[in-house]
Amino acid sequence: MQNQLWFHATLVAIFIGLYGWYHSITDHALQLDFVARTTANLKLPYMEFSGKLEQSPGDLREHKLIKLSNNLLVMCAKDVDATQAAASLSINIGSLDDPSELNGLAHFLEHMLFMAKKYPDESEYIAFIKKNAGEYNAFTSLHSTTYFFGITNQVLEETLDRFSRFFIDPLFAPSSVTRELHAVDSEHKGNLQSDLRRAFQLNRALSNTSHPYSYFSTGNLETLRDSSQQRGLDIRNEMIRFYETYYSADIMKLAVVGNHSIEQLVEWSVAKFSDIKSKGNTKPQVIGQPLTSDVMGKVVHYQTLSNIYLLSLEFGLPEFKAQYKTRPDLYLELLFKRQTPGSLFHYLKQKGWAADINTDTLSQDMDGFNMFEIEINMTPDGLKHYNNIIRAVFEYLRVLVAYGPQKLFYDEISAVTELNFRFYETPGVVNWVLDRSQRCHNPHIVPEHYLSAGNGVLDFNYKDVADFMTHLHPQNYRVFLGAQNHSDVEFTTTEKYFGTPYRVDTLPLNLTDETIMYWTEQYRFHLPTPNSFIPKSTKVVGKIMPPTEVALAPSLLYRTDAYELWFKQDDQFARPHGYIRVEIAYAQTAPLSFDRAAAQLLDKYVAIILDGELYNAKVAGMDYSVSFLTTKVDIEVSGFSAKLQNLVDAILHRLKTLNIEDHIFQDSLTQMRQNYQNKRNRQPFQQLQRIEHPHFNLAYVWSFETLEQQLANITIDSLQRLVTSAFERTYAKIIVSGNYYESDAVDTARNVQQILDSQPLSADKQVHGRVVAIEPGHYIHRTQMSDASSLNGASLVTIYCGSQLSAKDRVITELLAHINGSPFFDMLRTKEQLGYVVYASKVSYETGRMMLVFNAQSEVNPAYLTQRTDKFIRDIRQHIHDHSIEEFDALVLSQIAIKTAKLKSIEDEATQFWEPISTGVYDFDYLVQEVAQLKLLSKEDLLEAWDMYVNPNTAVNYTRIDSQIWPVKSVYPQDSKLSTYPNSVISLFGCLHSNGLVEIGIAELYKFVQHAALSNNVNYSLSDLEELYFSKHATAQTLERITTDDSRIGTAVEMALQDIARSTHKFRSLTGDFGTKNMRQTLDGKWIIDNIDSFKAMQKLYDLAEPETSLAPKYTN
Repeated sequence: MQNQLWFHATLVAIFIGLYGWYHSITDHALQLDFVARTTANLKLPYMEFSGKLEQSPGDLREHKLIKLSNNLLVMCAKDVDATQAAASLSINIGSLDDPSELNGLAHFLEHMLFMAKKYPDESEYIAFIKKNAGEYNAFTSLHSTTYFFGITNQVLEETLDRFSRFFIDPLFAPSSVTRELHAVDSEHKGNLQSDLRRAFQLNRALSNTSHPYSYFSTGNLETLRDSSQQRGLDIRNEMIRFYETYYSADIMKLAVVGNHSIEQLVEWSVAKFSDIKSKGNTKPQVIGQPLTSDVMGKVVHYQTLSNIYLLSLEFGLPEFKAQYKTRPDLYLELLFKRQTPGSLFHYLKQKGWAADINTDTLSQDMDGFNMFEIEINMTPDGLKHYNNIIRAVFEYLRVLVAYGPQKLFYDEISAVTELNFRFYETPGVVNWVLDRSQRCHNPHIVPEHYLSAGNGVLDFNYKDVADFMTHLHPQNYRVFLGAQNHSDVEFTTTEKYFGTPYRVDTLPLNLTDETIMYWTEQYRFHLPTPNSFIPKSTKVVGKIMPPTEVALAPSLLYRTDAYELWFKQDDQFARPHGYIRVEIAYAQTAPLSFDRAAAQLLDKYVAIILDGELYNAKVAGMDYSVSFLTTKVDIEVSGFSAKLQNLVDAILHRLKTLNIEDHIFQDSLTQMRQNYQNKRNRQPFQQLQRIEHPHFNLAYVWSFETLEQQLANITIDSLQRLVTSAFERTYAKIIVSGNYYESDAVDTARNVQQILDSQPLSADKQVHGRVVAIEPGHYIHRTQMSDASSLNGASLVTIYCGSQLSAKDRVITELLAHINGSPFFDMLRTKEQLGYVVYASKVSYETGRMMLVFNAQSEVNPAYLTQRTDKFIRDIRQHIHDHSIEEFDALVLSQIAIKTAKLKSIEDEATQFWEPISTGVYDFDYLVQEVAQLKLLSKEDLLEAWDMYVNPNTAVNYTRIDSQIWPVKSVYPQDSKLSTYPNSVISLFGCLHSNGLVEIGIAELYKFVQHAALSNNVNYSLSDLEELYFSKHATAQTLERITTDDSRIGTAVEMALQDIARSTHKFRSLTGDFGTKNMRQTLDGKWIIDNIDSFKAMQKLYDLAEPETSLAPKYTN
């Protein structure tokens, strides 16, 4: 044993020595490629890359790669068209570098780093970013931590100064420790309902426990606060030690982009970031493979929250960072996702065992190891035959190995990457800095490729692909099987951090020996045929025009009783890209829930068909979307223009000739039921914002519970009737944009009409989506989470403002939402620590009113969250009033900059055109109108709008909906209690119960609050409350919770006293009495909504928008 230990120690020492030698050689080579320079103004020293960066001919930015005196590498980019600037700094330290006793420390450090000694105010950075129409964030991955921001160009230098100080003199304020520990904990709890997160953590926990991959990377209170206390450690000191040890300029990469001169960007980068300490290469080396022999050859059954069936085969790989130019994993991805006859996917689809296949690696930049995963989204029948699916996977692998790596298929990937590189579409500034700062941690990437890594042309390497496939054998894998229910499987263990039940068994011998690779089951796998969608022509037909001559709207070529055709030839981008969209309205009466469920089922059926048949189109650089909606079919294609028209024709032919087959119908039913059921497991804030909000505001939208019930009434015959009838009478809206001649657009429209072969659908027979006109009043709707394990609830407050059709109302609501965002986050998230998800924003639909929304997710009861939102809304008017003229003007200018930003691609331009076409308003100049209104606005306009719509004391037509979703573990108030007790008392009752104070009921608590309101003294009231609970024999431990800050009981008492003391204003309906329609009101005047569909039936609908301009087509015949 001692000899073995000595041998392993020697190997480790040799490895570290070789790694250090390799990096010293690499660093020396890098130094030879850089030449000494000084900045233009301050004469600060730096090094500039003297070679030639590999840059796409389509990339018009000017770049410089520099190295600061502290060895920090910086990529600067000048973009004359950028209306926003951005920067990202990535450190090659991530969660794999956490101490074993403090899991989540790297993530906690990320949370703590947003203050510096030079700028010590707690929310100064966030407020500065938001004030200047910016964004910011940070994230921790396995191998790196990345911080970034986007901001208006005018304040880039100031922002860089604030940003750089995080890494020079971070404050690590002691007052922030508890708050950010709770933020990390809240972030983790928000992920508890994610099956993706649960599976990933289980995967890690069942790896080699001595390897850092097995750690819990997010962290929570247990792994950070409690673990440090148990060891006699101060978590802040440990976090600072981690920072001082690892945060070195030598392993940082910075990317900066703006519209300033390249010399200015270099000057600022050198001046702001050279003071970051250089500590050498502090990156710890990850040694060994987490998938050791003792964890391989296992099958893990685990329980999912969602109704899904997942089979994952996981193979251990060595590090393959050096293969960044050959990417052997992409070769396997192409062949596994191909659905042509002879492929694995085609076979599994034919058997009815699989709905989807994906392959993935952890990240190409992993140090020391990697993994390759084949994940199969199975059907219920597939779960029963998972053994045969595994055998089929290995038989397919055997065939691929036998054929050997084929350059033909690699050339398909390479051809598309070459075209993407040559006709590079410049990404947004934030996406670009993120990509560049993270990509270049790979030490194998030479400086020439720092700009093109991940975007450049790939090279075929037979050996790299062959070597990669040698690791995909039956002695080097393990299996994960995820489902809600596993027949004949009894779970024996629960994962520690997510509570996932699971069981580990050894794979049977017939799934781990070589015989598995000779299973044919009467099916012969073979390689697919070449991809016919690969574009051959890249001719560009348009030319770039001066900005003043760029067409701001498409031309209407034809408008008949059967279709309208819009066209715009590219005059900005000079790329062989195109965009075609065809929206086909079909005959339909006012839709019922059955019609929507049937359309969604047909949409799923079509997706199953087309995903297999048109996968090659996506490989060839084209994208498509086909949506079968309740009243129309929407087809959208984009990408390389040469064969987009062929793609549209293929889609239409398939839809027109669709015959519903039983086995695909059954698969579609199963998947739709899964989809509806899985909506219940979304995070609470998502359920309110993405599901309930559209349900309230859009006609022809029903709850997923209602739609799921309707599935039982849909038959093959009824679905076939829908397909057939949909194309009997139609009206098509078509846009062809990009690298096309006018004649191409005309040909496209002609083909659409020939394929449809339908009668015209008159305008009076077309059914359009409508927006619900919510009657003025204050409403409340509450639901419960269906997942009993969910710890979080959420509150969504929606306040209805001005008309969506008014440019002035739109920009005012946008500005109000922007002003609200930072202080709302600061109050509920930063100061009160109410949860990780807190935001204020605006929402709008096609017509109707603009809306301000305030969303918060927390373990604290939703009634309390709604009250704190009330508090914010009451107080924020003063914040708006206090804006100086300079601050207001800067805010307006930042919004103008966003609206006048140059578009990045043909697709961006075409989608901007599409909304006015689809709505029938045809206001292509809506952004011009909004900019004009912004220039006329004053702060008084915002205050006037606030008082007209948002302030409950002054708004004449005050319209508001409070949506709440309660966790099962909370004390959920019944509607009778809402009618009897104020929301503030319900909120206080919830806070008391969540802190273990359950000795008195809500009726007695209400009496207590009424009596306490006479004195209106919070401190006296808290003392009296303690005495009341003491008289009910509450324990000393729970009594202490009444006065602790994190219990929030003191704030809840204060709000209850204020609520009782102030005169209650009831928001009754202004145009009708819902009381006559069996609706009840709360004690403070809110109308209680029991059923959204019943409530919507009482409302009117907004009229359809009228066209803003008369339409005059270019051609009439």
